[in-house]
Amino acid sequence: MSADRNSAFRAELPDAHELACALADTLEAIEWLERFERPYLMARYQASLGELEVRLLGLKVERRAYRSRVDLAQARLRRGDPLSNVALAAIERAVASELLAWQALEADHTRILAESQRHPGGRPPLDPGRVARARAAWRRLACRLHPEICPYEPLTDRYWGKVEDAYRAVDAELLDALAPFIERETDATAIAITPGETARLATFLDARRKRLTRMHSQAPFCWSDDLEDPDWIADKQATLTVEIEAESNALAALVLAFAGMSATTVD
Repeated sequence: MSADRNSAFRAELPDAHELACALADTLEAIEWLERFERPYLMARYQASLGELEVRLLGLKVERRAYRSRVDLAQARLRRGDPLSNVALAAIERAVASELLAWQALEADHTRILAESQRHPGGRPPLDPGRVARARAAWRRLACRLHPEICPYEPLTDRYWGKVEDAYRAVDAELLDALAPFIERETDATAIAITPGETARLATFLDARRKRLTRMHSQAPFCWSDDLEDPDWIADKQATLTVEIEAESNALAALVLAFAGMSATTVD
């Protein structure tokens, strides 16, 4: 590296280093929420409310289907068209096409419930000191290897996967062992950080901080405190139970209405 490039590197390094560290902190907070908090918050939520929500959604799907049957049958009758077997078959075909989207939504909720049940109903029993070390080491290495911070670093492809695997396993010992080795490697290949690169880091940091703020306000992360409150859970269960009863009654009324219209079917 030339003397001029070394001078440029040293001149830009403090600002860029601060930005890289702040970005690494923010990226790690996002990673932790996604990899560790999300599955366990979802498991706790689904354990308390998931089955009721899936049941409610199933009733809504059935009610919508019968609502469509009734509406289509009434439209024919208002036009003076008889409800023939052919007409009823056409109504069923129309409802079936609408049902595909509703059933896909129901299947997605059922899948989420099943996946959540594979996790324990709380956070894994990890030693807090081990967690803190693993998270700190990830941030330390992210400053030098994370693709968003160092997109041009040739060592990223070689080492970042190992860092990610160790982080997922909360393997603080491996991350601690990797850190000095990777730092020596990246120090040996450091390049000048230009004002453009510094500006890019600042832009990425702002975007990721906004994302982190949004995540805290969205499900399941906004449920973190609520899921510790038995009264909140009981209120949600009671609300869902009332909604299930209302959907059941509405569905029963539509089934009777359609059955009444179908009784007038002509060949």
